[in-house]
Amino acid sequence: MSDETKRGKALAWTSSAYFGEGLPFSFLHQLVTEYLTAIGAPPSVVGYTSWFHLSVTAKPLWSPLIDLFGTRRGWMIALQLVLAVGMVLMGAMVAGGGGALETPWLFWGALAVLAAVHATHDIACDGLFMVALDRREQALYSGTRIAAYRIAMYVGSGALVVLAGRAGWTAAFTTAGALMALTAAINAWLVPRVEDRDGPEHVQPSASGFGAAYRTFLAQPEAVRVIVFVLTYRLCDVLTFAMAPVLLRDLGIGTEARGVLRSIGLTASIGGSLLAGGLLARGGLERWLVPFTYAMAIPFYLLVAWLRPSFEWIVVVYTLEQLAGALAGTALPVFLMRRCKRAFSASHYAFFSAITALTATVAGGLSGHVVEALTAAFAAGAADAASARADALVAFFALCFVAALPAVLLVHLVPTAPIEREA
Repeated sequence: MSDETKRGKALAWTSSAYFGEGLPFSFLHQLVTEYLTAIGAPPSVVGYTSWFHLSVTAKPLWSPLIDLFGTRRGWMIALQLVLAVGMVLMGAMVAGGGGALETPWLFWGALAVLAAVHATHDIACDGLFMVALDRREQALYSGTRIAAYRIAMYVGSGALVVLAGRAGWTAAFTTAGALMALTAAINAWLVPRVEDRDGPEHVQPSASGFGAAYRTFLAQPEAVRVIVFVLTYRLCDVLTFAMAPVLLRDLGIGTEARGVLRSIGLTASIGGSLLAGGLLARGGLERWLVPFTYAMAIPFYLLVAWLRPSFEWIVVVYTLEQLAGALAGTALPVFLMRRCKRAFSASHYAFFSAITALTATVAGGLSGHVVEALTAAFAAGAADAASARADALVAFFALCFVAALPAVLLVHLVPTAPIEREA
């Protein structure tokens, strides 16, 4: 096989694999939310979908199973088929129009099972990426995997919602299942069988092998520093993402205009991911991790909250913010992969994913309460409620900038060489 053919095949399977990782996330957290809203479920019920993040936080509990039994390729394809069947069954469940309200225990139980399967699929997919590609290829296709994931989220939150509006929710859920089945078929054809040759690095399925996944993770060089860095790396980004819609709404930007912004932002994000992948492949993580981290820390939304510019300038700032976030968001997985031992690639990456998910769940959940507390604090000296909210948002996005500083400092102190090279 020529190098060009090999690169083309790698581009194809990494794209399809991470489309298959992004679509279930969008199904659980975006499409189901839209469905619940459409059938008139109360906000408290709609909010229950946030609990599905717990499956990502909990997946270190069973992630070593993926490294110890079977192959990561086999797990990934099998779980994609399970997800496809589950989505189709969800479509049948909502055929009457109010499945979530008529049989809530069945509806939420089925979604909880799908969330656990989705989290397990992520373990296998990420682990396969690390054993099927060498370090340079991982950097090169890191942008591709992020871009494919974001496209899948756009399909789930955009195209499938439009389909639901025209043909009903059963059609939307069933189409999501069909896309997952198609993804599994493509991956069965394209994904190389590297593990069938190499095996799971001679780690035997046993209790000691299971425990070794945890021991080797915690025994890595500079483990505490690395874990704190991962915990704080996206803290600013998570806080900003949670409250950006509130800021835009308070600036008078309507639903349609926000939709335009999201479309522009998606384009910038995909472009930034591909750009970052190319730069990381050519210049290396050692060269680009620091500037990408600095770019993410730029307080774009603080400028918007403080200056309250025109919509045209907001578009510019929003585009730059999405681009900076994509650069950092592409560099982080490459860093994490370098901190994973090949024998436990799926387990170690799952541990890191759980850490980042914990940050997103806690910080994102508290962000609204922080804004409300700041609004109350500014209310006494403000002319009206709108002024108090405006001052609160300026203060909040200033705090977001402060939240970025630990990662900005630690990025100079964490190791960037592959962990096997340090051993």
